[in-house]
Amino acid sequence: MIRMPAAPTTRRRVELVLVPLVAAFCMAFIIGAIVLDRDGRPCPSPNWNNQVTLSLSGGPAGMTNAAAVTACTSTDCVPAAPATVAAAALHSIANNRVLTPQADGSWLLTVGAQPPNSVNFSVFDRNGALLATQSTALNWTRISGNERCGGRMAGLHVVVDMP
Repeated sequence: MIRMPAAPTTRRRVELVLVPLVAAFCMAFIIGAIVLDRDGRPCPSPNWNNQVTLSLSGGPAGMTNAAAVTACTSTDCVPAAPATVAAAALHSIANNRVLTPQADGSWLLTVGAQPPNSVNFSVFDRNGALLATQSTALNWTRISGNERCGGRMAGLHVVVDMP
């Protein structure tokens, strides 16, 4: 008696046809996504600034004596440190483009399009004596743009405790 092989089952037929079709569709989708990737375009020039608001808290004596603030990152200080601390206090008050005192007693630090990860704030009195210093890590949250080209970050608020 000669035995004939059994006919393939319906499940086996579906596996032989459907699995390769699904795999081909997935591969085409992935290759299409790679080919159509638009991240190769150049980034636009930054037209934004990121800002940190600095407030002072603590005893009234220390807060009323505060006349100037400097903000230092790993690469530079704002305002740039003049020859004396008293001159730094005067320079800080006159420099309204980067670190500006506000009407409510806070200070506004404009850090540009590429914000630093940390800032060291120093507070001085009118004679240039150091009243307080504080190093602060800045955890920025992007509100526009993308990781590759950058974009505006949400403003941060830092509080320096005065003696």
